Amino acid sequence: MRKNSWLSLTLLFLTYFCLGWKLSEFDVPPHLVWFLSVAVSLVLSIVLSFPLRDTKTLIMRWLSTDLGAFISIIIYSFIAVIVVTWLHLFTTCLVLISAGSLARLDIQVSGFKKWRSFGILASVSLTGLGLGGAIEFLSKTGRLVFF
Repeated sequence: MRKNSWLSLTLLFLTYFCLGWKLSEFDVPPHLVWFLSVAVSLVLSIVLSFPLRDTKTLIMRWLSTDLGAFISIIIYSFIAVIVVTWLHLFTTCLVLISAGSLARLDIQVSGFKKWRSFGILASVSLTGLGLGGAIEFLSKTGRLVFF
């Protein structure tokens, strides 16, 4: 890998580390939170590693009909309300997407193929997520539980 790739991968690791730290502080069942966060990080790695080529065609075909445009406006306005209401969560997601995109671009410039880039993105993000949660739990309780 190039020297610059390590900087973006470190940034990706730190963003997921902070997310893991924040997730350990929630008052919801930890198994649900960690399952969803691991699933979201894997989905984000998949989306960044295997982009859809025909996305523009699908969107234009959907928006060309009146019903599709109307449903899209309703959904986008609902998403806008959620973004404004939960701005702190949206900014966290935006930072994760930005760090993942930067790391993916550096990995792509280094010449790695799609599956290897998925493996690198997923391993760095899951390592940061798990390590952040484990260190926060260890600092809060003084003991580390593996199950």
